[in-house]
Amino acid sequence: MSARLEVVAGKATGMSIVVDGELIIGRQAQGAGRLADDDEISRTHARVALDAGGFCVIEDLGSTNGTFVNGLQISGARTLSEGDTIELGGTTLVVREISTPATQPARGEPQQRPLTPGTDGIAPPPAVLSLHVEVDFATREAKIAFDDRSQPLHLVFEDGQWRPASGSG
Repeated sequence: MSARLEVVAGKATGMSIVVDGELIIGRQAQGAGRLADDDEISRTHARVALDAGGFCVIEDLGSTNGTFVNGLQISGARTLSEGDTIELGGTTLVVREISTPATQPARGEPQQRPLTPGTDGIAPPPAVLSLHVEVDFATREAKIAFDDRSQPLHLVFEDGQWRPASGSG
């Protein structure tokens, strides 16, 4: 399991960083985490880690100037996806890939086969799926509905994360 980050702006532009377990980013970090001695990052600025479930997570470690993912400052751990941008100090990184090892069954274990919708007791997907999304950037709210008949999911953006709105319905 690994993640590959590419530096697209800053002193380390062009550098590709592979994270195999954990990467500490900061002026006191070892190796790639120093980001070519970016003097705008804190001594221990942020941590990028891969968890057992294959998720890549970033968290700010109490830096002076903060850590931003896709332009929004994070206040806690944030799961990363391919294509996300990370800004810290004078450096911008892009998550280029997150890979997990192919799991092979141990010798003697039965192999699992993929389930087939419509034949394995799973309802086939609808022919057309309608998704309706409304985002109000001024109020930092979003409503998501799968069709015109369903009750929309109402979300609010607070403390750097999307959360269900209180009493949403």
